[in-house]
Amino acid sequence: MKDLHDVLSRIWGFQDLRPMQEQVVRSVLQGRDTLALLPTGGGKSLCFQLPALMQGGCCLVVSPLIALMKDQVQRLRERGVRAVALTAGMRREELDVALENCALGHCDFLYVSPERLGSDLFRARVDRLPITLIAIDEAHCISQWGYDFRPAYLAIGDLREHFPEVPVIALTATATERVVTDIQERLRFREPHVLRGDFRRPELTFWVSRGEDKLGRLLRIAERTTGGAIVYVRQRREALRIANRLTDAGFSAAPYHAGLPLEERDRTQRAWTQGSVRFVIATNAFGMGIDKGDVRTVVHWGPPDDLESYYQEAGRAGRDGEASHAILLVDQGDGRRLEERVRGSFPALQQVRACLQAFADMHRIPLSGGMDETFALDLRGIAERMGTNVRTAAQALKVLELNGDLALSDGFRDPSRVHFVGSPREVHQLQGQRHPSAPLLEAVLRTYGGVFEQPTVIEEERLARMIGWSTEAVRQTLKASQEAGILEYRPRNTGPAATLLTPRRDAATLMPDPAVMRDREGRALERMDRMRSYFERGDVCRETTLLAYFGAQPPEACGHCDVCVARAKGPAIASEPVVDLERLRWERDQEDSR
Repeated sequence: MKDLHDVLSRIWGFQDLRPMQEQVVRSVLQGRDTLALLPTGGGKSLCFQLPALMQGGCCLVVSPLIALMKDQVQRLRERGVRAVALTAGMRREELDVALENCALGHCDFLYVSPERLGSDLFRARVDRLPITLIAIDEAHCISQWGYDFRPAYLAIGDLREHFPEVPVIALTATATERVVTDIQERLRFREPHVLRGDFRRPELTFWVSRGEDKLGRLLRIAERTTGGAIVYVRQRREALRIANRLTDAGFSAAPYHAGLPLEERDRTQRAWTQGSVRFVIATNAFGMGIDKGDVRTVVHWGPPDDLESYYQEAGRAGRDGEASHAILLVDQGDGRRLEERVRGSFPALQQVRACLQAFADMHRIPLSGGMDETFALDLRGIAERMGTNVRTAAQALKVLELNGDLALSDGFRDPSRVHFVGSPREVHQLQGQRHPSAPLLEAVLRTYGGVFEQPTVIEEERLARMIGWSTEAVRQTLKASQEAGILEYRPRNTGPAATLLTPRRDAATLMPDPAVMRDREGRALERMDRMRSYFERGDVCRETTLLAYFGAQPPEACGHCDVCVARAKGPAIASEPVVDLERLRWERDQEDSR
């Protein structure tokens, strides 16, 4: 077996692991089934990537987050590690080539969505795959008590029948005690084994700010804080409106949501990461897989549906250990709106059937057809055919996804891919002949590995910057190279999409288990009640409430949330619509220096 610190230094450039990371890695290397509970920013991916490379073979990674899978695959490839992801939107022949390469031992990491585990292509090759480690990311999704339960995750336990001696590592940032037990049972752990990171965030101040003028409070927060910030909103139009108001007030801000063109989203993300944009006003998908430690403030423009979501999103502040703030803005109607939103997210059976029928009719998908095919998703058109609103149509699609009928594209992005079909010799000859496409072909070969073996995700913008061309020139040259038989080029699709995971059913006979639907609704309402209690009560330390929810009882109150400050300073502070964050930071520094 390879040396731990040698691999860590050579691949990642790190000299040491964090204490909990090393404990998890050594547990995996001992062959033990391990459930690792690590907070957001705790370095979960390294806990399975490092031991997998040390022991060789192929690590099977199951994750529901397509954007995160693509990000991790890209980063591994940049480090010279062979990695591939099987995601919705890939053609059947692409999936076939990728799985065959893995079966032949040409892959170190195979990332799959849980829905792919049940496909006939995967089942046909599973026994040939040289799997030495199974990693389950966002493992709370496997539990019926988890906040984002996905039935497709239940098939993961069946992998133990194919690989009974292969250790399993399950990772999540948020899990209650009930979920912890359920995860281990569902994954058929050979013995219970849980390693918990420290979920306390002493550098993070949790604050609930009450009042009707949210915009005014946000502007005062912007004035009294420094550094990068995220403002989470529920609706796209809110993202644009708030970004415009911050910009008008003299702060650099930009909206980010799935409805924006991909180029604009990428540009905003880069500008924010580099610090030229301070505020990103975003829907909740923003932040996953983004490695930015110096986020000083995360603001929620209203409460999320549950404490799991809130703690994960708020935890994107202060990952560098410096003093930061997680601020929840609420007004008098937020509790009622939260309950209405959660209750309204469970459409009736007839609406789910109507949604499936509308989707099939729009694409003329025959009965028993369409399996593994990806179709454009016109949500407004589906809603019109159903005779309902867009929100109900979206929730009905979510039920179909949870039922295992289809997979919705994550962030509505199907990236560009390139596969060289000419031989390496032919491509090198073109370079030697100074062919017009040579600079681009050289950049592709230098930047991306495996382009001769399988379709590989590329970024035209990145290639354009490397060779000093325009992005459009890169796209046109790739198209010309495809016509010349040098490569296959599949441009990105930025529109919404859905992939059928089963042959198309008769909508009239579709019957999601009603007991499962009732249980899911009941669990969602229970979590909603805990979220509502968090921001409506003002007598319990915010950090204590959050940690107790996840089974980690702190020794004492934090001393710096809005509840603790009000208790220490008197009732007048409790009515302050916005705390003076600079004053609070100064007071904390004074306390620390004593």
